Amino acid sequence: MAHAQQHAKRRVRAKHTALYKDAWRAVASNGKRFAAIAVIVAVGVMMMGALSSISNDLRGGLDGFFDKTDMHDLSIVSTFGFDDDDIKALSDVDGVGSVAGQRSASAYTKINGKQSSATVTELNDQGLDQPYLTDGRLPKAAHEIAVTEQYLADSGKALGNTLTFTLDESTSVAQLISGASSADSSSADSSDASSESDSGTFATGDYTIVGTVIDPNDIVNPSGPMALISGAKTVYPLFVSSEAAAATDAPYTSALISVDGAANLNTYDGDYLTLVKRTQDSIEKIQSSREQARTDAIKDAVREPVESKLDEQKRTIEALPDGSPMKATAEQKIADAESQLESELDALPDANWIIHDRSALTSYEDVKTESEMISRLGKLFPILFLVIAILVSLTAVARMVEEDRQLIGTYKALGYTRGETMLKYLIYSSAAVLAGGVVGDLIGLAGLPFVFTKRMLHILYVIPTYPLIIDWRIGIGGILLFLVLITGSAMAVCAGSLRLQPAELLRPKAPKAGKTIVLQRIGFVWNHLSFLGKVTARNLFRYKSRALMVIIGVLGCTSLMTAGFGMASSAMTMMPRQFGEIATYDVMAVTKAADHDKAQKALDEDDAVESSVPIHLESATLSAGDAVGGNGDAGNSGSGNGGAAEDSKLTVQLMVIPDGESLDGYLDLHTTDGRTIVLDEGSEATAVVTANAAKTFGLDTGATVELADAMMDTAQVKVTGVAQYYTGNIVVMSEAAYRAAFDVNNDTDLALNADLIKVKGDDDTQIAFADDLAGQDEYLTVVSTAKQTRDFTKSFMIFFVMIGFIVVMAAILAVVVLYTLASTNISERERELATIKVLGFRKREVHGYVNKEMLLLACFGIAIGLPCGRGLLGFLLSQLDLPGMNIVPNVAWYCYAVAALLALLFTVLVELATNRSLDSIDMVGALKSPE
Repeated sequence: MAHAQQHAKRRVRAKHTALYKDAWRAVASNGKRFAAIAVIVAVGVMMMGALSSISNDLRGGLDGFFDKTDMHDLSIVSTFGFDDDDIKALSDVDGVGSVAGQRSASAYTKINGKQSSATVTELNDQGLDQPYLTDGRLPKAAHEIAVTEQYLADSGKALGNTLTFTLDESTSVAQLISGASSADSSSADSSDASSESDSGTFATGDYTIVGTVIDPNDIVNPSGPMALISGAKTVYPLFVSSEAAAATDAPYTSALISVDGAANLNTYDGDYLTLVKRTQDSIEKIQSSREQARTDAIKDAVREPVESKLDEQKRTIEALPDGSPMKATAEQKIADAESQLESELDALPDANWIIHDRSALTSYEDVKTESEMISRLGKLFPILFLVIAILVSLTAVARMVEEDRQLIGTYKALGYTRGETMLKYLIYSSAAVLAGGVVGDLIGLAGLPFVFTKRMLHILYVIPTYPLIIDWRIGIGGILLFLVLITGSAMAVCAGSLRLQPAELLRPKAPKAGKTIVLQRIGFVWNHLSFLGKVTARNLFRYKSRALMVIIGVLGCTSLMTAGFGMASSAMTMMPRQFGEIATYDVMAVTKAADHDKAQKALDEDDAVESSVPIHLESATLSAGDAVGGNGDAGNSGSGNGGAAEDSKLTVQLMVIPDGESLDGYLDLHTTDGRTIVLDEGSEATAVVTANAAKTFGLDTGATVELADAMMDTAQVKVTGVAQYYTGNIVVMSEAAYRAAFDVNNDTDLALNADLIKVKGDDDTQIAFADDLAGQDEYLTVVSTAKQTRDFTKSFMIFFVMIGFIVVMAAILAVVVLYTLASTNISERERELATIKVLGFRKREVHGYVNKEMLLLACFGIAIGLPCGRGLLGFLLSQLDLPGMNIVPNVAWYCYAVAALLALLFTVLVELATNRSLDSIDMVGALKSPE
């Protein structure tokens, strides 16, 4: 009994050994098919891993940069700023790690003789929002300053040079406080009412440049496409030490807060957001009391010096004799002054806190949006390669099973089970998947992300370093996905043959019965075809599955290339369409409000100016209103997201058109389907928003949004139109609508500060005119649409890299599919091809006998793939949620032509490669073998 068991075990081991040897021999003898499956799997796994890794690296890079610069988790701004008591109260809140009061001010500085905008920020003692040092050192002394690389490049200065700036205190906290101290100026001189308003926020004079830094609050590359798309004016960040403050008791502009434990979490993780939100809720509990305390402190600061003056005057009046008319008059003036003081104090607005988390930072939201976009593409692209991999594996394994028909019959006759016989093909397909998957993971998880972050992301952002985050779950999961589906398809192919009996498998398979094809019934056509034409037509219908696979492979290749070239065409025509169809002005010039009249007069007298229209322009923040919704006019917005997160915010340019002025000839506001939008000049708070903003918030006409102006005043605004706009985001309002929204009654609050200008001459003349205006002191920012278009084209080289990548992927797809099918076709038809060679067909005729079929099928695939590529482009662009960019599909004719020609080229190259196999067919051996 024991001997029999041992003998049985040896037989089983011998059977398994033979199976394994046969399986590995199959890999060697079917190397081309093995390589085809491995390459397709490698590309699919690579795409899945690379795009997911790049998304993680992008987020990880920003998170690491924020950790290095101690970026705030929460920030608070207030209409009256903050004092030390506010900072102390915030530091006592549960969950708060550290709090820093920060002073900053808007300023103007000269860049090559041209006045430019800047922000001057004081380094705080807690190190929060610390600028990232790239060269030199941070300022320590009173007249030292750190600048960005952009400032040095634009100004031509270097470390050790000096710069000067002029503060713009018109919107500063100190100015707001001093404005409140004007009560009863006829009775008391209140010029010293508050020491906070005696001077500017920072000392004036020359500052020595001691360091080059990156501002952590704005990491967008100023020369990259994101900066050009936004269309916002350049504002240079400048950093000074606390020694540069003009007064040590000046109010803080903002309060920066770090949350306990937040630095240990990724800034985009749900745990981080929950932790920060919990701390924000705790801060909101003390908000009302601190706002009231700050309001009382400001009122006391205003009241005290005025009352001191009045008390002094009262003592003087008391010295006058009773009953004196002068005394009665003076007492009445004192009473009027006191009454006016109380009225002024009652009219003074209360302090108002606005609490922001990191989502208020444009860069933070940009990185979040783009990483999500890349991650979505990482799930979409591999699907195509997964389908192709299944088709290729079906073809390869089906041919192997057909070639091994008699061997399978032998296995079954020897007693091998169905599972044991199938094991050979499972090992073959599994080995191909694992080989391709490992290569794909190495390239996708490490190689491509490294190249992309080093070469591509630096075009978009100035983040100094990116981590290489390898998520093995994605890598292993991608391999397992391909493994399950491809081995499953191999099992399905094997199942049919394994159901047959050994005797049937050992006999040659009977050829399929011939059928009359449809074309044969059309005598006029069929009778005029040549012999080779008739053979080609019959073979197209004879091998239906293979024909379908060729069409699908070429279709996928053509679709990818059409989408890639179409994306480039859509992007590169975006600026010309923006400034040719919508923003038809030539120059936008922004001034100080006080200088606008002078600048406007000079424009009116300039012969180079064809016409101009004055407007009010300011930066604003758009967010979801109390009742986001609409009348369902989805055609206006083109929104596909159906809604927006409540916390979403978008920085926009608020453009207010004065009463009596028209935008005709300067800005063509129309919906995405071409209908003209007319500004509402009624008394209701209404506005026109851009299609990209509407997509962000899921808006339609009739929806309500919240608009916050530069002074942090907010208003609920009704959307009366969603306008087509390709680059940047604007909100357009009439003067009446603006006054209704923000309750503005004073003309000075709606001071004109910009002009839209049409200039005579060509692009070079317009650019020269804009440069001339930029050199004048009255102008803060001058933008030439012609120059923007040129710069945009240069900066969008990133698109050409993406297109090159797509074309390479398409080429791999086409070559692998076509080569696999061509080689399989030749191996199946060796006897037939040997016959026509024996009959005297020349090489070229034999080549045409086979290649004509593939060429015709490729043409079918191209014809279907071109419109499919247009559809794929529309789908991809709907997934590219780029902030401030509304890319509308625009596929030029040459995009279709190039995609079709390249697809044909790939087909011809494969045919040339397989011609060798046709030439090397062994006629004698092929004719001896069974068909």
